[in-house]
Amino acid sequence: MPSTPVPASSLLPFDYQRGLAGALLWMLVAEASQAYAFGNLDMSLIWPADGIAIGLVLAYGVRMLWYLGAAVALWHALHGIPVLQSLIGVVALVAAVSLVWWLVQRDRRSEAGRNPVATAIRFHALTVLPGAAVLTALGSWQFLLTPGEQPGGVLRVAGVMGMSEVFGILLFCRLTELAAHALDGGWRAGPLRWARWQTFWVAGLVAVMAVAHWGPSLAGMGVGPSARYIVFLLVAWAAYRGSPLFVHLTTALSALTLLAFAPPLMAGQSPYLVVLDQAVLMVCLAALSFFASATMEHRRQMERSLHEAASHDGLTGFLNERGLLKALQAAGPVHLVGISLHNLEHVVGLIGLGRTREIEQDVSIYLRNQWGRSCTYARPRDGFFVVAVPLAGGDVNARLLQLRAALDGRRYVLAERSVRIQAALGLLPLDQGQALGDDVLAALMLLCEVDGDPALSDGHAQGRDLAPGHLMRIRRGQLSQVEALKDALRLPAASPEASGLWLACQPIRSAHGDHDGDLGVEVLLRWASGGTATHLPGEFLPLAERYGLMPQVDRWVITQVFAALVAHGITHRDLGKVAINLSGSSVSDPRLLAHIDQCLAASGLDPAMFCFEVTETAGIVQRSRAVDLLASLRAMGARTSLDDFGTGLATFDYLKSLPLDFVKIDGSFVRDVLSSRVDQRIVLATCDVARTMGLTTIAEFVETPAQRSLLAAYGVDYVQGFGIAKPLPLTQYLQQLVRRDPRSATQATTAHAMAGRWQAGHGRLVPGLAPSE
Repeated sequence: MPSTPVPASSLLPFDYQRGLAGALLWMLVAEASQAYAFGNLDMSLIWPADGIAIGLVLAYGVRMLWYLGAAVALWHALHGIPVLQSLIGVVALVAAVSLVWWLVQRDRRSEAGRNPVATAIRFHALTVLPGAAVLTALGSWQFLLTPGEQPGGVLRVAGVMGMSEVFGILLFCRLTELAAHALDGGWRAGPLRWARWQTFWVAGLVAVMAVAHWGPSLAGMGVGPSARYIVFLLVAWAAYRGSPLFVHLTTALSALTLLAFAPPLMAGQSPYLVVLDQAVLMVCLAALSFFASATMEHRRQMERSLHEAASHDGLTGFLNERGLLKALQAAGPVHLVGISLHNLEHVVGLIGLGRTREIEQDVSIYLRNQWGRSCTYARPRDGFFVVAVPLAGGDVNARLLQLRAALDGRRYVLAERSVRIQAALGLLPLDQGQALGDDVLAALMLLCEVDGDPALSDGHAQGRDLAPGHLMRIRRGQLSQVEALKDALRLPAASPEASGLWLACQPIRSAHGDHDGDLGVEVLLRWASGGTATHLPGEFLPLAERYGLMPQVDRWVITQVFAALVAHGITHRDLGKVAINLSGSSVSDPRLLAHIDQCLAASGLDPAMFCFEVTETAGIVQRSRAVDLLASLRAMGARTSLDDFGTGLATFDYLKSLPLDFVKIDGSFVRDVLSSRVDQRIVLATCDVARTMGLTTIAEFVETPAQRSLLAAYGVDYVQGFGIAKPLPLTQYLQQLVRRDPRSATQATTAHAMAGRWQAGHGRLVPGLAPSE
């Protein structure tokens, strides 16, 4: 039976009816306790009444003391006890109960996180020891004032009364508090719901009582007294199976049984030895029962904690993947709303994992506050949340728009850094009885990816089939494309007509139309499947980024660019600068610098002819590593550039912190620059900042002479785009350079054999070898 612990600091409501019932209970128990009178003293060997009084005050509060004090005085008057002795008894009870109340309440305020064993030890220590001490020190004077009592009996009276109070508080204080809470909540909902094993326990206790009573006459001397120790086994059984209330009740009943059938006093035997024997027996019984019960409760708590951890997320308290799928099995038709923080890796790189976890906790709090308790919440993955909204949960689409406005672009200032989260949303209707599994969550995550990818979200908005089966086919197609990309990265650059990766380039011209001031070319990556089939960069590069292939892609591009330049004998004088894009993950890759340095050393090319562009929209995972890499490249003699400026995650923060030579104005501000006042102001502001920082500006996506003239007037230094020059295959462009400059032909012939060794060595030249070798 599961345990139902009493809340640490809960107090039950109190009124005069409860007060009168408590007073009556104390009087009835006190009267019944007279059956355990000890010797010629008007004192009981066990006094449950005071233990019940403490339990009532702990359950209902100190207002119960007024009724208990009146009950003590009335009971004394009914038994003819003198006024002074009665007053001592009332004062002793009030003082003891008040002290125990104060100690227990103070302890319970700091009870959080304590295991049940420690709680049981502290509770009984704070109730039994101070309560029995005060009652014994004050209450024993009642009996010392009794006529005919000898002065030498002080220790005897105090000793017997101390043990009497210890037994009463130990066995009945917690029992009374638990019973009061059970009665207040109703027996049917309480912890005394009857079970079959409890029937066997009661039958066993009755059998022990019968054997203890009739044993000596039936089976010989000693059978009856020995049978009472079977009670220990019954108590241990109850402690293993029962709730705290049942355990305390069975312990009290067992103790009373042991007292009722204690062996008779032998001739010449000291009654105090009998008292000591009973004291040790009942203390052992209570310790066995209470602490075994507390140990079992601790075990049940641990099992509940493990069960909770198996189905819940430790960071937010939401369900995890396993818990969500189990909850959806029992749910009706719902809408699954997915929220993906898809720039979480970038945020971790900026502010650290601990601070990023704080952001996720804030998002979880926002979701719970906005969507209410009728929804089911889950966090199956880092940065991925799921809300299961019932069909009656209102207009889901309107709430999604509100959620997007609140989360996408939400700014946090942590660790002296300002970061923005980027949220993508997905909505997946789930019918009742629909088969659940990993495919459902995978489909929901794919919907979030579609929402976060502009190229795919357009199809989403146009009513693309979003059934889970179709989405999983898209996922399998993506995985197949990733594997094909891995295979292509193992091969050298292909031609546009063949299958594989190949390189194109687009010239960068002077904005003022002066060809002598042309800057060079930007290298572009293309992927052909043979014939007319082509993979668009906007499709396979995001996949490469998502699956961690971009560092490998960037190293492949660098290798093939160097191979092509060496093969055609191109130098800095022939071409100008060759701009190579680097993704955010590559910039943070510590292996990239060694790879570039190796290519430079093996090819013998001038580092000054290369410009490495950081793509701002991809985000940089480790800022410090990026700064070190770009500084090292500039120290070699290469140049650095910030691509797609104005559209990414950090904008002017990147411009300020990264060591740069060029800044490229994103094409989204160039397309409408002739008609948009906003775009014009952005271009002007960028040029002003760039001039202040000593940077050269390049405008992308220039398509008309009018755009070029306006950009030149605004201060833009260089331009590129279809209106300037369309991209060409890199090898074709390099061949045109060779034909225009005959001096490059001899260099190309000399470099041809070296290029062969470059390809054979998978991107590494073998220096010191003549072409004939």
